[in-house]
Amino acid sequence: MEVVARRGFDATVDEIAKASGVSPRTIFRHYSTHDLLIVTTVKDMYEACGRRPIEGLPTPDEDLDGWIEGLALTIHTRNAEILGDAFWDIHAPRLNASEALHELDGFRRDYRVRGVNHLVGLAWTTAGGKGEPPEDLVLTFALNFSAFTTQALMVDFDRTPSQIGALTADLLKMHLRHAVQAQESSRGDVGQDPAGPGH
Repeated sequence: MEVVARRGFDATVDEIAKASGVSPRTIFRHYSTHDLLIVTTVKDMYEACGRRPIEGLPTPDEDLDGWIEGLALTIHTRNAEILGDAFWDIHAPRLNASEALHELDGFRRDYRVRGVNHLVGLAWTTAGGKGEPPEDLVLTFALNFSAFTTQALMVDFDRTPSQIGALTADLLKMHLRHAVQAQESSRGDVGQDPAGPGH
């Protein structure tokens, strides 16, 4: 993962073997092609990015704002540290991709959509939202937790993962409150705390 994060999909079997302390031959015993090695590594990177539990993170019921803040910091830190420069290759359009790389595109999309839907669902119900979260809230979470956001703000605006985490957490909390208030207004609910439990 360290070599792929540093070199992207150009990481060679020799480089990975050297960093792993094994021979290239040993690697090819486990992975029949370079693409299969890269795909397996990227899947491991995504699993590492989504690793739970996150130390010190409150549950949404305990502290919804603290949960969003801790989650945003962790996600942007892991995007930067674990995906690194592999981000560009993971998300690049591929013409004539091998079957393994084509499979990776599906894995990445499914992993991300499932993860975002889970997190926004937790935030929405904890904040007092009823039913399914609105689509614009789902897309707001997707955008603010995206590795694209991490990369764009680090590369173009010289922001650290901590700064990006704080900014995106504030945007998510604001949009979540607005979405819950909009739902309550449309249902005629009044006098409830739009921030939900823990506030």
